[in-house]
Amino acid sequence: MSGRAPGLEWVRSWEAMENAESRHVASQSLDLEHADLLAKVTLFAGLDRVTLAKLAARLESMSVSSGTELFRVGDPAAAFYLVARGSLGVFVPSDSDPAGRRVNTLLTGNPFGEMALLGDHSRSATIRADTDTEVLRLDRSRFLALMQEEPTVALAIAASLGDRLRARDFPAREADSIAVTQAAAQPRAPARAARRWPLGKASIGWLLAAAIMAGGWSISPPAGLTPQGWHALVTLAALVPLLALDVMPEGILALLLAGVWVLGGVVPPAAALSGFSSESWILVVSVLAVGAAIAASGLLYRLALWTVAHSRGGFFGQVTALSVAGVLMGPAAPNATARVTLVAPAMTELVEALGYASRSRPAAGLAMATLIGFGQMGAAFLTSSTTAVLVFAVLPQGGRIELTWLSWAALAAPANILLLLGLVVSIVWLYRPRSETDPGGPPQQGVVRLQRKLLGRPARNEKISFAVGAGLLLGFITQPFHGIHPAWIAVLALAVMAAMRVITVNTLRVVNWSFALLFGMLASMSGVFSITGLDQWIAGSVSGLVGSLATVPVLFVAVLTLLCFAVSFVLRWQAAAPLVTIALAPVAEAAGIHPFVVGLVALIACNGFFMPYQSTTYLAMYHGSGGKLFTHAQARPAAIAYGVVTLLALCGSVIAWRAMGLL
Repeated sequence: MSGRAPGLEWVRSWEAMENAESRHVASQSLDLEHADLLAKVTLFAGLDRVTLAKLAARLESMSVSSGTELFRVGDPAAAFYLVARGSLGVFVPSDSDPAGRRVNTLLTGNPFGEMALLGDHSRSATIRADTDTEVLRLDRSRFLALMQEEPTVALAIAASLGDRLRARDFPAREADSIAVTQAAAQPRAPARAARRWPLGKASIGWLLAAAIMAGGWSISPPAGLTPQGWHALVTLAALVPLLALDVMPEGILALLLAGVWVLGGVVPPAAALSGFSSESWILVVSVLAVGAAIAASGLLYRLALWTVAHSRGGFFGQVTALSVAGVLMGPAAPNATARVTLVAPAMTELVEALGYASRSRPAAGLAMATLIGFGQMGAAFLTSSTTAVLVFAVLPQGGRIELTWLSWAALAAPANILLLLGLVVSIVWLYRPRSETDPGGPPQQGVVRLQRKLLGRPARNEKISFAVGAGLLLGFITQPFHGIHPAWIAVLALAVMAAMRVITVNTLRVVNWSFALLFGMLASMSGVFSITGLDQWIAGSVSGLVGSLATVPVLFVAVLTLLCFAVSFVLRWQAAAPLVTIALAPVAEAAGIHPFVVGLVALIACNGFFMPYQSTTYLAMYHGSGGKLFTHAQARPAAIAYGVVTLLALCGSVIAWRAMGLL
């Protein structure tokens, strides 16, 4: 008797094969003993430490009893395997032997089933355990998910696999299969569809923008507003549907706006592009490059693993650790979307390592905690997000000159502390594990320990990134003592990392230049508004309403928060927060409210994720985790909680702001 798992020969579908390959084995968690084995596998030789650690979390340890067939010739190939312990025989069909003819023996460290990574294949041999054996299994769907997150994986493994295939005497049918797979992997030219002109989002955006431009520029400006100011306002209004409907990259739209202003005679080029010569623009470009280098070094991934490994207090401790870690890492990597994009893939494996099922309540809760800490707390420090730097740049000069990195943190602390505490409590209450619905035992730390061992000791780039990041934050914090603008501290950090070859041309390629262009244009707006008199006209138009609200600061903050909620349904955070600040900060200042209050409220309240499309950080969390941790429906309670807690935290900060002299 072959020892074949019952019913395996009847497997015909991909899903059935995956179930069959796992039915007759016992799954286990990977541990430190597997680290040396993975590091020596030639197939993974081209992977860097961080990518290998990510791949390790996708492997599953399986025990196969002696005599058991793992799969048979002709079965659909669903996974790649690596022998961790024991031995297996490789058999091909034989007329003389019903059990098959042995053609090879697989020992510890031998990989097999590689063709499953290349495409849809049938198994070309039968694999049967000679002894009680342990294998590591990499499901093809998990490999493809990793390949999407880390495109270099495909190149590295393809190179190693190509060398191995050339070194082996594969039957012609295997070579043909590889050729077919490679051909299938090549991008195919899309079939030419019939010419149609559907009215898609882009078309609607352009039609709305054209209608606003044609209508606005053809009528006379309102009383008290110059033609240049009116044309600047109309052009800005036409930009809204283009941004809301994602017609094209934001940076290109920003340059288009500048072009219309210049060619339309609204302002001269020097004024339209003044933001690009500001220290704030230098700061955001420098911190984007430094942040990209820190992320690429693997330092943030190491810190995320360390956070989970040392979290205590069960689910509450895990939520708190992830949220606080995200807030503390923010100033060193100021692009909130990039931070979430980096951490989200790791969360899938970390949640599994902690013993929670996919899309369970606690899995969704930890995903929301990660989103809050790494994405939504972008106003805690001046450099916690590039949007915060942009809001700082568009504040009226009188309000901006008083702010430093340290004073920003102090003034923002009441709202951010209340916000973080409220969100942590809300997530714990909404997503706490329930034994009757959330199966799983105590956290399994084996995978986390394995990943940390594969990372090894901090590499040179990690050490430099840590030192420069710490120095950068120290320079920001001590600004009141040395008086150097944060922009030049960031430039110095950038230069040090470039001199040490941590920042290269490739690093600059991954910088979000579209946002940098948008930042420069929005930073120019305060000057454009001043030159055209638009700021004075807006102030006069809404001064009565703002003045009446300003007499009751709590009411003013509440109305402004609700306004920001509404704006965020039309414009994303990166554009909504600075535009609200540009429009209302001067008016609030005239009514006795410090412009910083308007900027901070806009930063926090415009960053909601009531609908998935509103937030790039939310989308990065969802897609970065492959949708495995939570559904949009599961995230909705957290989104509502964010809105409620935001309103309460901002209104609750009024007492502290009054004591600080902001109101």
